[in-house]
Amino acid sequence: MPALVLLFWLGSINNPVSSKVLFNDEKFLTEYSDHQKMRERLENLVVEQPELAGLTTLATTTGGKAIHLLTIGAGDTKNRPALAIVGGVSGDHLLGSELALQFAENLLAMSQEIKIRQLLDSVTFYVFPDMSPDARSQYFADLRYERSYNDNIVIRDRTADPDKPPFIDLNGDGMITMMRIKDPAGSWMKHPEDERVMVKARSEKGERGEYRLYREGLRADRHGRVHDDDVRGVVFDRNFTFQYPAFQPGAGPHAVSEIETRAIADFLFDAKNVYAVITFGDANNLSEPLKYNETAASARIHTGWKRNDIVINEMISQLYRKHLNDALPEASQASNGDFFQWAYYHYGRFSFSTPGWTVPETETETPDVYKSKELRFLRWAESNETTDVVVPWTEVVHPDFPDQQVEVGGIIPFAMKNPPYAMVADLARKHTDFILDVAALRPVIGIVRLEKETLGRDLHRVTAHIMNKGSFPTASQTGEILRWKQKTVIRTTLDNGQQMVSGRPVEVLGAIDGRSAITRSWLIHGRGNISIVVGAESSGFSEKIISL
Repeated sequence: MPALVLLFWLGSINNPVSSKVLFNDEKFLTEYSDHQKMRERLENLVVEQPELAGLTTLATTTGGKAIHLLTIGAGDTKNRPALAIVGGVSGDHLLGSELALQFAENLLAMSQEIKIRQLLDSVTFYVFPDMSPDARSQYFADLRYERSYNDNIVIRDRTADPDKPPFIDLNGDGMITMMRIKDPAGSWMKHPEDERVMVKARSEKGERGEYRLYREGLRADRHGRVHDDDVRGVVFDRNFTFQYPAFQPGAGPHAVSEIETRAIADFLFDAKNVYAVITFGDANNLSEPLKYNETAASARIHTGWKRNDIVINEMISQLYRKHLNDALPEASQASNGDFFQWAYYHYGRFSFSTPGWTVPETETETPDVYKSKELRFLRWAESNETTDVVVPWTEVVHPDFPDQQVEVGGIIPFAMKNPPYAMVADLARKHTDFILDVAALRPVIGIVRLEKETLGRDLHRVTAHIMNKGSFPTASQTGEILRWKQKTVIRTTLDNGQQMVSGRPVEVLGAIDGRSAITRSWLIHGRGNISIVVGAESSGFSEKIISL
């Protein structure tokens, strides 16, 4: 994309919502929403603005929880560009669901503003607030522990007991934290700067371990594991077809084996108007764009982004950094079988992902030679006066280790991945601004000029100047080679008695770059009207009629 065009778009942010208060006092929440509360919030949006919002249940999980889809837009929502906003791809990432849902709430709260209404007349938003409802429910359960797998139990070891609970609350605090067992043969030690944090001993530095470290629980099986890792469900973000991690824990019996993954994949394959997917998950190609890898990108089965698509990733990453500023999450890598990569490589759409927040560095932070995320989190919590985030190490009597010192403690579940709820509204407003600007950059196909030239004897040359007025191309490079991405098509319809001497009545066009134009000409014999229609669902349609 030309630099001038990029600067034009990045300077055209006229509707920031970060300065607005979008929630009435009676609606403002003080805690992350459980599945029922989330359903109520979605239903309220539809009740308040039925002409702009529609709620669909795509499927029901093994655990009996609905997979929700909120469609936002006015008029014909299927035949114009659409953005898919996906949260809850990881069950321990409550923030992702909240960012997706608050985006919908923020957008509809602004729907009476002229520019937002114009956007809703021309763009569709598909919001999937929670793709891991079974796993996310563990935050609200009587026993709280971080979980990413669903309720579709897969037994990996025939000796495992599916009826045995995966964890046991040894200290009775209603949470599963960590358990350290005093053992001179262990590989863990207390962090020299904070004894609440455990780190791996560095033998090359002459350090000796003093503990073994496990999640809190009882010995589970003949392998000596302390909790039963062989009776688990399937992880949504490990069950997709791109680089599917076969036979790995949480991957499932085969790719797309789960109700949740099939529900969203089936819908998106039918949603031909989606031009980009924005995911709130562990992967992050927004804080820093992906790097071009020619070998991976040019392989027969490519595993790297195509060169032109990297340019778009760089553009959107620059836009994201502008909006998040000092709240920019850390860059992170994608994982095999995840939704983010599937959306690009196998669905063919531009795919962007961010966790929305990670623990920021503190101004007084000193280098941590152990690279301990736990220590960094505790420093941040203390500098922000965030309390009750750690359970002090407390000695317990453990039936499986009667002659050893066993202590339970550590950082509470979900705390390191999800900020205090008081921070969420500001993060949601920043991400709303960002998403609205991505929508403003959508591909918009149009016939900007139609010319005719009379050549004599009822012979006419008709020339159409076709332009993509948006900054996104009409298709990604990967999308051009996949059957699931609708191509831009130009169709010419003649009146009775007319004849096309040269040119094609139907032509499938290649991707049209952002802010770029192409021309097509036809020689037509005879009088009457000619209709020319060009476009695709993901870039919209344009029709012009010319009389000869």
